[in-house]
Amino acid sequence: MYYRAEQILSAYPKEFTGNMKGRGSILCTDRDGIYLLKEYTGSVRRLELLEETLRYLKEQGFLAEELVRTSEGTLLYTDIDGISYFLRKTFQGRECDTRNTEEILCVTRHMAKLHCLLAGFRPASGAQGEVLFTVPQSLAQKHTRELKKVKNYVRAKKKKNEFESEFLQGYEHYMEQAEKVLEMEKMQCVPEGSVQLCHGDFNQHNLLFTRDGLAVVGFEKIRYDLCVSDLTNFMRKILEKHNWSSGLGMDMVMAYNSVRELAPWELCQLYLKLLYPEKFWKIVNHYYNARKTWVSLRDIEKLTRLSEQEIKREEFLSMLFYLIK
Repeated sequence: MYYRAEQILSAYPKEFTGNMKGRGSILCTDRDGIYLLKEYTGSVRRLELLEETLRYLKEQGFLAEELVRTSEGTLLYTDIDGISYFLRKTFQGRECDTRNTEEILCVTRHMAKLHCLLAGFRPASGAQGEVLFTVPQSLAQKHTRELKKVKNYVRAKKKKNEFESEFLQGYEHYMEQAEKVLEMEKMQCVPEGSVQLCHGDFNQHNLLFTRDGLAVVGFEKIRYDLCVSDLTNFMRKILEKHNWSSGLGMDMVMAYNSVRELAPWELCQLYLKLLYPEKFWKIVNHYYNARKTWVSLRDIEKLTRLSEQEIKREEFLSMLFYLIK
């Protein structure tokens, strides 16, 4: 992609002064600012919804990126190999410092503000049906089935490696959490019309502190979902880096709630999403799908670290549980 950048960029009505390779993209500049060129595999209608959403956010005074159309007026550019790309104007800034509590809470409040704005957005593109929404129960059920499948695979092996032994040692504990989530979800009733557009990938890499303020970028995974899905995603990533600090976790919940009040059923959904052993599933799923003759030392380290953090994680979850009683 890097070597084709100039050819692709020539399809846009911009005078780019340079480009360089970024994280899964090409960074380029012109006199107006900085842009990101990325591959795209979704539908045009979905991209149209993204364009419309970003335009709406900008009109509401929210720092938002802009999609750039080609000289022919299209959102996608497709090269001779049939690979499609899209270009967006973005921001220059630094990512959220995950060690800085004030920045973390500032970002959490900003997320709530974003959700409030998106709640009032009514797209006209007609692409809603192409934006994913996964019911919480179906995702937890799917991941639980996959964990059971891996357990059967590992137990059937005569000789087990270090990762597999570590996996079996923690399996019953995490499976107990997964089953508890599935049981509690059966009793939950999510009010009709509770889903709305959410970011879909809210993490520190998509949060930029710029000279004009805090910008949320990387909306490519925009989806119809529960707002607490974004909150869960961000909290999980931050708390894993802070050894599941109960104080920080509760401060994040309160920071969000100070801008957008969480309904009792939302607090319950937040608890269930954080209770589900998502990290355990993710590590195990990576191991199982790799199917290599050697096991990644990184996967072993992640599993060990997960076990070391479990006591702190359970302490935080116990504290959060009292909010939903």
